[in-house]
Amino acid sequence: MTNWTKYITLCIFGLMLALVQPVYGQPRDNDTKLAGHYFGKGQFEKAEVYYEKSFKKYDSQLYFDRYFLCLFYQEKFDEAEKLVEKRIKRDPYTIKNQFKLADVYKETNREGEAVKIYEKLIDEVQPIQSRVENLGNTFQDKGMYDYAMQTFMKGRKILKRGYGFQLELASLYSLLDRPSDMIQEYLNLLDYSPVYVRTVQTYLSRVVDFESDKELVEMLREEILLKVQKNPDQYVYNEMFIWYYLQKKEFTGAVIQAKALDKKRDENGSRVLEIGHVCQANGAYRAAMKAYQYVIDLGSKYPNYHIAVQSKLAAEFEELTQRKSFNKEEIAVVAQDFEMALVDMGKSPRSLAVMEQLARIYAFHLNDTEKAMNLVDESLALPIGRLDVAQFKILKGDIHVVSNDIWEASLLYMQVEKEFSEDIIGHEAKFKNAKVFYYDGEFEYAKAQLDVLKASTSKLIANDAMQLSLLLQDNLGIDTNEAPVQLYANADLLLIQNKFDEAIEMLDSLERAYPFHSMVDEVLFKKAEIYEGQQKWNQAVELYIVVVESYGHDILGDDAAMRLARIYETRLDNREKAAEYYKKILFDFSGSLYTAEAREKYRNIVAEFN
Repeated sequence: MTNWTKYITLCIFGLMLALVQPVYGQPRDNDTKLAGHYFGKGQFEKAEVYYEKSFKKYDSQLYFDRYFLCLFYQEKFDEAEKLVEKRIKRDPYTIKNQFKLADVYKETNREGEAVKIYEKLIDEVQPIQSRVENLGNTFQDKGMYDYAMQTFMKGRKILKRGYGFQLELASLYSLLDRPSDMIQEYLNLLDYSPVYVRTVQTYLSRVVDFESDKELVEMLREEILLKVQKNPDQYVYNEMFIWYYLQKKEFTGAVIQAKALDKKRDENGSRVLEIGHVCQANGAYRAAMKAYQYVIDLGSKYPNYHIAVQSKLAAEFEELTQRKSFNKEEIAVVAQDFEMALVDMGKSPRSLAVMEQLARIYAFHLNDTEKAMNLVDESLALPIGRLDVAQFKILKGDIHVVSNDIWEASLLYMQVEKEFSEDIIGHEAKFKNAKVFYYDGEFEYAKAQLDVLKASTSKLIANDAMQLSLLLQDNLGIDTNEAPVQLYANADLLLIQNKFDEAIEMLDSLERAYPFHSMVDEVLFKKAEIYEGQQKWNQAVELYIVVVESYGHDILGDDAAMRLARIYETRLDNREKAAEYYKKILFDFSGSLYTAEAREKYRNIVAEFN
């Protein structure tokens, strides 16, 4: 060790010790206070005097450690050696003292003596898990990986049927860049006990990059396959294969494995249903529907039948509406599938989700509010819980809004808000009711309600409330003329009612009458939303780009960027442009509500390109 290296080491060590002063649980007197003061400043010669006194007075391991370090860092190796040897005779079980003696040997060119200490510690380690872990971890912390490996291997041998230190060995193999051995050790933990399957999956997900490290991913697949072949009755390895396929986003493979495991374990389709939900959440609708169909085919007597039917119908509808283009005729076909499912299942609390989804399809996609309202009323007549009643009341209010009966909607929203004033569903009802007053031109009252909702526990509701509140604040404070805001609110309502052409005309009239009004960015954004509703993706993109580039500093900037990213990704099949706007959200709108989603999407797309 050079003098310069020692100087740097002393400074760093002194700073670390200064940060941990005072030492809680230790005796405190003037000597110990002075010792800590000088030690923290790296003045080891002065600290030595006081730590020697403190050690002799209290016989504390802490004061021994620091007394030893004072000698060691002053290169008083003879005194340090005698001190630690004496300590070891009194306390042979504190292994860090053995390491102190080995450090003295290495500093005095007696590497062989240090090696003997390490080998003796490993040779004499007792068959107690904590003792093995303590020794192995000490070696690892010092960067002595080979000795750590020997320790854990010895522990595995002497403990025999107990825990085999698989996690510790896997960590070491990772540090030593031995990926195959690392994977084997993680999987070996499942031989010890299958209950560690989530632990193993968590650790593997940290060390295996499923998007870029193709060699390691293939290595993992081969090791799992080998385990399945060697242990056909150990279902945990089939679980690992399902997990592997999900990480790879090979959803069809995950469904196939889930089906096989479901048959082996007679799980009544519960695992397959869960995998179907994962597939659907990732946009793998075909794989999801295959999973749901498997559960449906088990029969209506099985416990997961009704939820599988509902999930399959929802996936079918979601897959259709995520296409670049679709028409009402195609939606009507899906609605007919919902109707047939209700005939088979009957209208009961168990089919409530199907009834709700079908009501939404009729109201918001097929403009058949009469059928939608009938379904809602039938649902409310069933013996359902308070929360379900509240959800259907909100839906009924939404249908009234589409039918232009906004005050009927307001009464329903107020009922839910009153009953669930402290819950998110109550906040949702309050927001929708505030929008009713906004549509009707009661802007001051609407803003007062929106300002309350800015503190909602739901980030989405709080964000929407803040945006509408700011729109009113920014555009009503300029002059006393409320007409432009009313025209905008009228267009907003027409959009909700799917009256797209009328909404565009309303916004055009606003622009003609008030060409220099401050609402220009809101108008552009609303027009883009309307074009989305008409599936005119390119027109929507043009307007969103203007909002991002010319009004990015305003509150709608990140919303427009997110809309662009989603359109490019899901509607226009231009993932490179989608990545550009996801990245823009991360760097230009770092505080956005969409940051987490944008980060994940951006990483996935970049990984595909690489």
